[in-house]
Amino acid sequence: MAESATPGRRRGTELEHAIYVATLDELAANGYGRLTMDGIAARAGTGKAALYRRWPGKQPLVLDALHYALPPLPEPNPEHSTRDNLAGALGAFNDVLSGRTLIPGIEFIVDMLHEPELRAMFAKRIITPRLERIEAILRAGVHSGEFGPEIVHPLAARTGPALILQSFLLTGEPPSPREIDLIIDTVLRRTAM
Repeated sequence: MAESATPGRRRGTELEHAIYVATLDELAANGYGRLTMDGIAARAGTGKAALYRRWPGKQPLVLDALHYALPPLPEPNPEHSTRDNLAGALGAFNDVLSGRTLIPGIEFIVDMLHEPELRAMFAKRIITPRLERIEAILRAGVHSGEFGPEIVHPLAARTGPALILQSFLLTGEPPSPREIDLIIDTVLRRTAM
């Protein structure tokens, strides 16, 4: 049955964005374990059927909402140094942890650890492309002759995000700009493997 075009009724992209925001708000308020399609629909001001027409369940909806909320990684600029391009990529990750995006925060990430299927989907769809971007930045630095091939090793792309996350877990605060500089120094310095 087609939706009628009643005045004030949200449809299409407008409704989808409202559902994403409602999903993120519900995640922040209740965590993934207590997240329900009913709660999302109520917060979005729509019917549950509108959700199920687009998503078969809460996992794909949560992943789409997270993808919606994450700012795109800045494209590496070939005119910039590897360090500057890396600063852009790591700064975007730091923005997520510091609450500068709609992502519900570290509590959601911890909550997700108890949901292996969601964690795997999150890693594949959200984390892996960002790690691939960091690795591409490092490889471009090698290709340009700015760095030797030793900066691209199996853990190179993971090092910066891991140090940012560790800093947040230990202090409750995202790293400062000075600490981000030190993290970049660590990524660009070849460590003994």
